[in-house]
Amino acid sequence: MARRVSIKDVAQHAGVSWKTVSNVVNERPVVRADTREKVLAAIDELGYVPNHVGRELRGGPTRSIALVVPELQNPYFARLAERMQAAARERGYTVSVEVSLHSPQVERAHVHGRTARPVDAVVISPTALEPADLLERHSGPPVVLLGETLTAAQGVVHVAIDNVGSAGDVVRHLVATGHRRLLFLGADSAARSTGADRLAGFQEASRAAGLPQDPDLLCSATSWTREEGCEEVRRTLEAGIEIDAVVAGNDLMAIGALAALREHGLRVPEDVAVVGWDDVAEAAWTMPALTTIAPDLDALIAAALDAAIDGVERSRTAGAENVIAHRLVQRASTRPVDAESAAV
Repeated sequence: MARRVSIKDVAQHAGVSWKTVSNVVNERPVVRADTREKVLAAIDELGYVPNHVGRELRGGPTRSIALVVPELQNPYFARLAERMQAAARERGYTVSVEVSLHSPQVERAHVHGRTARPVDAVVISPTALEPADLLERHSGPPVVLLGETLTAAQGVVHVAIDNVGSAGDVVRHLVATGHRRLLFLGADSAARSTGADRLAGFQEASRAAGLPQDPDLLCSATSWTREEGCEEVRRTLEAGIEIDAVVAGNDLMAIGALAALREHGLRVPEDVAVVGWDDVAEAAWTMPALTTIAPDLDALIAAALDAAIDGVERSRTAGAENVIAHRLVQRASTRPVDAESAAV
């Protein structure tokens, strides 16, 4: 049997002291960011699992679940974390909220069980995981993926809305309200991701409706923020590209799009309609209020907790998927276009 990787092995591989490795493993805020990343990379490469984690896991269930989100600046993730903690408490479980900041090392550490605090399961909204990170898992807690669709793997359950179908709902709604030149924000070329699935649904429904298939109407986005939504719409308008609707991959980009349209003296929805996803609280308070795709968040949380709590039994199967209901919440940003209002 191969020798167990030790903390000293990690220290030597990373070129640091074993105390530094201990500080990283125990998440003490005394290590510089670049050193922490180097140590996490060494832990990942060597497959190191801290001894105290192994001992606690052998001692039985912890009745705790890790929720790993990329950021808390996005109000969707903040609301998800708050409501999941409340729902888990009703079941006698605790939820620790972990912020990955889009780090592949941090996300891999959680799905492989290489973290300081042991948990019964990990619920994660990944942004940096690769399919191999799940397919090559040989240990670690049961994993529930939120939003992203990665290749099926043992011990992994996927919970999400129908991103392809919801994008089709958006396109059909905009066509029904008189729009033809739809700009899509958040196009993603990845094999499977939230952006890729929403783009696929957008393109499929656009073709079915006979809308223009213009590559200038597809904008990629590296971060789905208000700033990026504003910048992409600003760039589109300054390039002279004609649009009469914006389909944003999430509400934050849609809110940024509203700002760019105002800058250019365009009225919403008379000149350009705007739609987002997630139904964050801010969406109902924008001017005008934002039409959006609202996931059934309570159902999503319940399904994720069911999968996490039943994870030991489910871990014998691979690739289970749970599709959560959604609805299109129509607000003022997509009022129907008519000739009289357009002429004003």
